[in-house]
Amino acid sequence: MRTCKIGIRTNDPRIKSSNLFLLKLKKLLLSIKTNMKASLPSFFAFKSAVDLVRIGRDYDGGYLVSQTDIEKSEVLIGLGLYDDWSFESDFVAINDVDVYAYDASLDFNFWIKRVIIESIKNPFGFYAIKKFLSYKKFFKGKHKHIKKFVGLNSYCQNYLTLTSVLRMIKKDNIFLKIDVEGAEYRFLDDLISNQNRISGLVIELHDCDIHLKKIKEFIRSFDLNLIHIHANNHAPIKLEDRLPVVIELTFSKFSELSNSNNLPNILDMPCNKNEVEIQLIVSN
Repeated sequence: MRTCKIGIRTNDPRIKSSNLFLLKLKKLLLSIKTNMKASLPSFFAFKSAVDLVRIGRDYDGGYLVSQTDIEKSEVLIGLGLYDDWSFESDFVAINDVDVYAYDASLDFNFWIKRVIIESIKNPFGFYAIKKFLSYKKFFKGKHKHIKKFVGLNSYCQNYLTLTSVLRMIKKDNIFLKIDVEGAEYRFLDDLISNQNRISGLVIELHDCDIHLKKIKEFIRSFDLNLIHIHANNHAPIKLEDRLPVVIELTFSKFSELSNSNNLPNILDMPCNKNEVEIQLIVSN
């Protein structure tokens, strides 16, 4: 039986045809993979900051923020933690402020399950134990993890409203990092009501196609400057209008603005490292 690889000459028309098809398919897939473009409505128009820095881990978990906002902040509040506090860690490396990280899912049961699962996967890796020790090392003293969810006004003791959280903070110039998997829409109004106390905000918005009107109203009502946008490539792009389903927005109170608004920024990284970065275009 005669075999052939793509690129090797052959006189068999069936193999030629098959090779041609594979080459075209390869080019098509490469074109799709390198042209992940998404579009945002004009109300997302922004001006970048001259002092953008990336803090947090590489890929998912890192965000672009203004260094001036970090330096002028007195408190950092993180809503949504799971097993990643790299943003909080990098933030206090620049300005060692009080940290209040809220997430009720990161409890004793979480760590027990994580240790068991990781031990089964790799009995000699000790990844979960190292992660737990890192957690205990960071969250002590003025760096606090509060085992509560934020966003819902409920009789359940595990929930707090954002307004009640902010009332407990006696300082102003509060920087907020918000990644709460869709619950952010519950307290957009609270952000607007307390915007005079906020020095910077990075927020991940989910299901943008469903909540686009709410997002528009929030951007127009929130006084801080929108300085950066990044599409999370873990989520899809809506086919009809090329709208990214999940985006990350950064707002700034103190940064100096530039005329640049190129996306993605040179500091950006794809959230999913195995997929290409989404190229965002903001409509005029």
